[in-house]
Amino acid sequence: GGAGAADRDEAETAQFSSVFEEMMREEGMAEDGTSRPTGKFWGMVGGASGGALGFIVANVPGMVAGAVAGNRLGAVRDAKGKSVYAVFQELPQVDRAKLLGQLASKVFSHVTGI
Repeated sequence: GGAGAADRDEAETAQFSSVFEEMMREEGMAEDGTSRPTGKFWGMVGGASGGALGFIVANVPGMVAGAVAGNRLGAVRDAKGKSVYAVFQELPQVDRAKLLGQLASKVFSHVTGI
């Protein structure tokens, strides 16, 4: 039982992933010859995720702002090939502090209505 089930699961996973990767390439969401997602993929995922989170926080205006922010974060993911947090960690300390200050001022200006 156990070895046969593991082999079957592995075969099903391989079959599904090959079909999914082919579909992504056909839709222009993965680079040719690889399964690496393109900026279109990360932009769409980021926009949808940000929009959903923004809607939860601030209804329709939050959804719009969240979708834009998520799309931009997806573009960072595509350009650098790693998570936004990993890119942030690689920044010099001065740049990280500046970025956090700018982010905080934008967030607080929206919260206070300035």
